Amino acid sequence: MNMNGPSRKLLIIGAGGIGTNLVELLVAALRRVNLSGTITIMDADIVEAGNLGHQRYTQDDIGEAKVVCLAKRLDDEDSSLRVLAKDVNMRSADQLEGYDMVVVCVDRPEPRRLVHALEQSWLDLRCSGDGWVVLSSQSSSELLERMTPDHEPKSCQVDGALDSGNLEFGFAVAAAYGAQWALQQWRGHTAPTQSMGSLTYGALRFPEVNA
Repeated sequence: MNMNGPSRKLLIIGAGGIGTNLVELLVAALRRVNLSGTITIMDADIVEAGNLGHQRYTQDDIGEAKVVCLAKRLDDEDSSLRVLAKDVNMRSADQLEGYDMVVVCVDRPEPRRLVHALEQSWLDLRCSGDGWVVLSSQSSSELLERMTPDHEPKSCQVDGALDSGNLEFGFAVAAAYGAQWALQQWRGHTAPTQSMGSLTYGALRFPEVNA
C-alpha cells in the first residue's frame, strides 16, 4: 500500500551516464518508501563497449537496446512501481504527453527545448567531466535560453578522457540531484531548483540574466 503520496508517471529521457544512475537510485528509493507509479525510460541507443564503466550496463548487455536492458533488470511485475522502456529518440512534443514529471538527460538542445516548454514539472540534467548543471521548471526562461545554445551532441566524458583512464563523475552528481528531485516531487514536497558545480572547483555561479 502507498502511504506517502499519489501514483505518478515519470518520463526519463536518456539512458546514458546520468539516466542509468538516476533510475538505479530512484527505483530503489521509491520502493523503499512505498511510492507507486511508472518510470518510463526513453532512448533509442544500444549498449556499446565504450558505455561500460560510467553507465549501468554489463558486458552481456552489449548490442542490446539500452532501455530494454534497464527495464528487464529493474521492472517487477509484483511491485506497484513499474519500469517501462521506449526504445525511441525524443523528437516531438507529443511524445511528452501523459506524464506528470519529465527528466531530460541527453546532451542535445532540441529535446531540452521541447521539455522546457512543458507546463508540468520537469528537470534538465547535464554534465561534462567532473562538472554538472541542473535546471528545472522553476528556473527563469532567460536563464534556460542562455544555457541552451545550439551545439553538437556530446558525451558526459571529456574527449580523450576514457582512453587516458581519466573517468570523471559529474554524471553521478547530476543523477543524485535527479533522484532527489523526483522523490520529492513524487511526495509533493520541495525539490531542488537548480545547481551548477565541479567536483574539483566546487559550486559555480550561473551567468547573470535580465529578469
